[in-house]
Amino acid sequence: MSAGLPITGWPAHDSAISSLLFGPDETSIFSLGTDGKIFEWSLQNQGQVLWSRDCSRFCDPETAMHCRHEMALDANGKRLLTTSGLVRAPIYQVRGHTNGLKTLPHTDVVTTVDWHPTLPIFLTGSADNSVRVTSML
Repeated sequence: MSAGLPITGWPAHDSAISSLLFGPDETSIFSLGTDGKIFEWSLQNQGQVLWSRDCSRFCDPETAMHCRHEMALDANGKRLLTTSGLVRAPIYQVRGHTNGLKTLPHTDVVTTVDWHPTLPIFLTGSADNSVRVTSML
């Protein structure tokens, strides 16, 4: 890494990539495309998809031009939160099948998200100029 040379890489999406995250144990990475597709990629077997979700229903083409689509992973690597072209943002269970969780509503699109570094608490920011701090306890 000190030489600044690439270690590896692979074609990951059919659209531009808007957000990347290392997985919690650093053996995987998450990528989010502008088309709303999320992939968890293995770093041990480059190009192998470990988990994926399609969150395109939360990507509003009208707001996509004004907002960067982002994601945040909780400290345990079990929940993934994404921004949204709607007033609520989805929370996905990583490597699970639960898709029913959504954030509390704002009055405009969700433009930024983050998780607390150690607790099950997340933040959402909106184009309505508000911030919500929410606990999952």
